[in-house]
Amino acid sequence: MRIAVLSLDTRGGIQPYIALALGLKQAGHDVRMVAPADFEVMIGKWGLKVFTTSGNMEETLRNLSAGAAEKGRLASMRYAKQETGKRISQWTREILAACEGVELMTGGVGGMVGGESVAEKLGVPFVQTHLQPIGAPTAAFPGVLLPGVPAWLGGVGRRVSHALSEFAIWAPFSGAMAQARKEVLGLPARKRPVGKDLPVLYGFSEHVIPHPPEWGPNRHITGYWNLPAAPDWKPPPALEAFLAAGPPPVCIGFGSMASEDPTALSALVLEAVRLAGVRAVLLSGWGGLKEVARDDLFATNEAPHDWLYPRMAAVVHHGGAGTTGAALRAGVPAIVVPFTMDQPFWGSRVAALGVGPTPIPRSRLSVARLSEALRSTVADQAMKKRAASLGERLRAEDGVARAVEVFGRLLALSPTLSPSGRGRH
Repeated sequence: MRIAVLSLDTRGGIQPYIALALGLKQAGHDVRMVAPADFEVMIGKWGLKVFTTSGNMEETLRNLSAGAAEKGRLASMRYAKQETGKRISQWTREILAACEGVELMTGGVGGMVGGESVAEKLGVPFVQTHLQPIGAPTAAFPGVLLPGVPAWLGGVGRRVSHALSEFAIWAPFSGAMAQARKEVLGLPARKRPVGKDLPVLYGFSEHVIPHPPEWGPNRHITGYWNLPAAPDWKPPPALEAFLAAGPPPVCIGFGSMASEDPTALSALVLEAVRLAGVRAVLLSGWGGLKEVARDDLFATNEAPHDWLYPRMAAVVHHGGAGTTGAALRAGVPAIVVPFTMDQPFWGSRVAALGVGPTPIPRSRLSVARLSEALRSTVADQAMKKRAASLGERLRAEDGVARAVEVFGRLLALSPTLSPSGRGRH
């Protein structure tokens, strides 16, 4: 079957979908990926067909993070509404061109913006594949954008938090999506397609978020969709030498979360490392952490998480869904510094599982808090054992294989995947 995997996201959000696309390709399907142009080379290295959307995701996220993300969700949502209002019509045209001739489309939120309506236009099903537990309310845990819902509100409060999270996820896009449906696709100007349910897949583990009973059998928690290091990647000799020169360091990096003042953030991180008395690998990434020559530090722009994280004593990260999964699979404790959107949710899960301390929101990050978290986490042998045990269980899962199996069962029932079978969840 000809399948399009859509992911308009950051690197951490795209990598799981590359893994999913590779699994579908290896199962014999004709697979193409639709992703931002700045990831074309990265995806192409895996031998996948790539169709690109215009714009530079790194530049967009730098603008978002340099101020908006550090100011919280409302600022992030305002920025997202402003940016997507300019881009959704063009992205919809590009997705339409990229998906001509496919028989099935799939993706998470970053693919559903534009993708769901294109699927309706083409008369093909769109199967939701998410990295976060969204799309259906439950009393088992709070919504991804409201992890701090008061416990005294009980199950009712948690269900409401899911409805509010769902609204907040789609609110920045709804107006531009309705306009693109009408002007680009010639469809009714509603926000999203409607129709009967199709299976929904979630690329995380039941060891991290148990399957809620309310979800039933049509929602599948498959395990993480893990992408290993690219076939042509080799660790820099200087990094290998640094790792061999002393005890396991901590890894610190905030992924795509750039800072309004990267110099100040770098100074904070460097002083916390010094006070904690640990060695550190700094992943500057889009976050703009500055490289500094110090014996206790090694700085690099990026390194594959599945290679680097298992070699660490602990990982400090921003709590993105993909990065959280990589740190949990590595089996080492994690200190989460959430900036915005779903990151506080994942930070709360890490702490609840006992594999990391209480998250430190970016707005409250200080030298004292970070240095103390580093000291206590590295010294906590019970936490280390819990993290190692969880990592072993996660690595024993094959989330991609389970996801491909669900797709196989779905495609075996392909007569039910008529245009009338398209679903909104």
